[in-house]
Amino acid sequence: MFPSSPAFALLARLGVLPTLGERPPVRGAHGRRLPVAGHPDVAIEYLSLPGRAMLFEAGEPVHALHIVLQGALKTVAHEGTGTERVTSFVHRGEVIGIEQRADGGHAAEAVTLEPSIVLGLPIAGLERLCAGDPTLWRLWWRTCAEPMDRHAAQLVLLARRTVHERLERFLWSLVHMPSVMGDSSHRLHLPMGRGEIASYLGMTNESVSRAFAKLADDGRIRVRGRHIDLPFRSDTLPGLARRPDAQRA
Repeated sequence: MFPSSPAFALLARLGVLPTLGERPPVRGAHGRRLPVAGHPDVAIEYLSLPGRAMLFEAGEPVHALHIVLQGALKTVAHEGTGTERVTSFVHRGEVIGIEQRADGGHAAEAVTLEPSIVLGLPIAGLERLCAGDPTLWRLWWRTCAEPMDRHAAQLVLLARRTVHERLERFLWSLVHMPSVMGDSSHRLHLPMGRGEIASYLGMTNESVSRAFAKLADDGRIRVRGRHIDLPFRSDTLPGLARRPDAQRA
């Protein structure tokens, strides 16, 4: 079962998604090529990656639209001080690597948080296909706009004044993702560590630990390692900014 997302709608339009639904996950494979029905000159790269593997490096030329089929990744930017900052978390049904530098290279590196399957759609091939298919063009545009929605949601999170409020809204933003919506238990498995969450939210590791402890003490969450239960509904959080894709789903 594939969640609703612009990226998966794009794959369905290409006639690839039903085929992938019948295909068992690949274990330990470096990659293979999947042809697009009716277009033998356009092939999608099917990558099965272990946890903590690099999908692409910062500065590497952007030549493909990468869609996460399974698992989760993070993007990491290297700042001038030599420090690293997590700029996004990317999950099933989302696109990664569209952001570019002025020279056309990737703005950040992408690393898997857990074993993941990623599809690489060649941009040059997509441009040819979109030229004769307005519906495909609109889906491609919506897919490329998704990282901007993600960045806007991050800015809303960073505007929160208290660290525990920022963390709680981050957790609820994961619940509202299309890949996990429909789970009435509001139970999450966090593929990222607390240090990565701290980097993404502009907090220190100690602040994140204290925020988790406060939310647990207040009964707002139940923590079991990287498994999080959120017993309250999101509408108890005034001003929660839901992800745009969740609103459309």
